[in-house]
Amino acid sequence: MNRQPEPSPIRTTESNWFAWNTMQQRLPQNIRNIIESNPDLTAADSSRLAELAQQISSGQPIPAPTLPAPDYQEWLEQYLPHAGEHWHDTEWFFGETYAFRLILDACRYWEHARDPFFYVKQAEYDADVVYEPVRVFADMQDRQPAATVESMIRALHAAVWGNRSDLSFSAGAELNRQRGDAELLIVNDDSAAADMLLGAGGPVHIVMDNSGAELAGDLVLALELIRHTAVDLVLHLKIHPTYVSDTTVADFHHFVRSARNSRDARISDYGNALHNAFEQGRIRLAPDAFWCSTHFLEEMPPHIAQTLEGAALVIFKGDLNYRRVVRDTIWPADTPLRSAMGAGPAAPILLLRTMKSDVTAAVPAEVQRRLDQVDPEWRINGHRGVIQLAR
Repeated sequence: MNRQPEPSPIRTTESNWFAWNTMQQRLPQNIRNIIESNPDLTAADSSRLAELAQQISSGQPIPAPTLPAPDYQEWLEQYLPHAGEHWHDTEWFFGETYAFRLILDACRYWEHARDPFFYVKQAEYDADVVYEPVRVFADMQDRQPAATVESMIRALHAAVWGNRSDLSFSAGAELNRQRGDAELLIVNDDSAAADMLLGAGGPVHIVMDNSGAELAGDLVLALELIRHTAVDLVLHLKIHPTYVSDTTVADFHHFVRSARNSRDARISDYGNALHNAFEQGRIRLAPDAFWCSTHFLEEMPPHIAQTLEGAALVIFKGDLNYRRVVRDTIWPADTPLRSAMGAGPAAPILLLRTMKSDVTAAVPAEVQRRLDQVDPEWRINGHRGVIQLAR
């Protein structure tokens, strides 16, 4: 029997409307938001950012990285296979991720280390919505005290639906933060995932996604795991700002400090618990350039593979990490998740994601057909999610 060729990663052509629209509209708007929200940008910084936004929206050739930059060689190697391509005809994962790296050059990030997305992130704190997942979880626990397994399932749901807070997805617009429902999970392995977490015999790794309210939900899950087990947690973070709201080490510590200073006792207790877990080594931070790169998980370097060795479970949060894991590809419904991943960690994988792109793997065909009828934009509108295990 002849093997069918594997499908290819999504490209930024009109073959995929959402990827194409990202490069035409959403990503350029993210860049313009930097200009509008940063009062400390120079005129030259703003000009470079505006030019980058215009180049992307009009589909011009993708430029090479520039010097000086400490990661120049790494990014040059990622760029060269795509040299000569245009913003509207390249692999989406490469084009979008690389564009966020060029933003740092445009605003001279390496010379002053100012996060170009700081003011957009801070708006979540100013609007007092960052800790909403904590309040929702605490209220539910107060109203309906639960056994340990049920508490862990609730924490998993808090982590999934916090992913609706992606600021690059919304281009900074106000988000609907209503708590998600189990009925909106198109793949739901929550019971098996909770059992696996509670029975973990080694460290649990979480590859983090967004800061702000999504980070709040993720750390609800982290604290439930610390409270109910003896395992340690390793949080894998971005080494520099990217995708507007992705979590860096600075974002993590800013989040914990703000929580500890909250006037709401539930939030300050939560912040103090996080601080203590970090100080005691129960929570470790592992920032790395790989998570900012254009590489898929199967291309992880040896030091990442070694870090993940011995993990009881590796959790990947959010849509971008889902895309990285399954090679930014729309897979046939009968493709097993491990096959969609290609090479990867030997440890079990848990994917927690709200749907913000067309990328799918191991979603049953009958589920896809039903959703196409009731909600034609179910793949991209952020209303549905997955709790998906790959053993």
